[in-house]
Amino acid sequence: MTVKTRQKPETRTKSSPAGPRRRPSRRDEILRRAAHLFLERGFEIMSLVDVARACGISKAGLYYHFNSKQELLAAIISHAQDIHEDEVRKVLTDNSADDEEDLRRVIHAHAVMMTREDDAAFAILAVDEMRSLLPADRAQIARRKRSYLGLIRERLERLAAAGKLRDVDITTATHTLAGMVLWLPKWYRQPGRLSAAQMANEITELALHAVLPNRKAARPPSGGD
Repeated sequence: MTVKTRQKPETRTKSSPAGPRRRPSRRDEILRRAAHLFLERGFEIMSLVDVARACGISKAGLYYHFNSKQELLAAIISHAQDIHEDEVRKVLTDNSADDEEDLRRVIHAHAVMMTREDDAAFAILAVDEMRSLLPADRAQIARRKRSYLGLIRERLERLAAAGKLRDVDITTATHTLAGMVLWLPKWYRQPGRLSAAQMANEITELALHAVLPNRKAARPPSGGD
């Protein structure tokens, strides 16, 4: 299944640590700061005036980019989806026929993203504040979420057909694997006993062990600090 992205260059995001990063635009910085404000203080009580003040710009300057708080929230969540889809695309560019390896790469890329502070803030809002979006934005973002779930589901279905999947319900497994990763930024903080890289590996292996029989660890022991 092809990962679809909206063609909005101004919302494209920084690359993974291994690749080059473009310099964040003013719009990117507003999205980042607003995401943390909404997460720390609550979307309902924050106003665009509060966001503008925190970003060090005028209200008119903020309105240049966003017409309403709901539009800003939709842009934040869309920004998170852009990041996620970019990361997934990077790990699937070789058109591998190995569904187990593809599944590992997809989950690991998502887990790595969830260990990055800014990306995690975007992602938490994408889960917690869907209800606050305008209906049209909510529907569009939900379609993109279903596209990602479909990517996981397709690989699970092929693994099941090949006799390489545990006897699990495919729909339940799909949502559980995605949910394990999405929940990570709710509790994981740095610095901690496990580094971000170690945590991403742990989550990936736990997820794969849940659905693949006789799964052997594909990474060295994580150890502690």
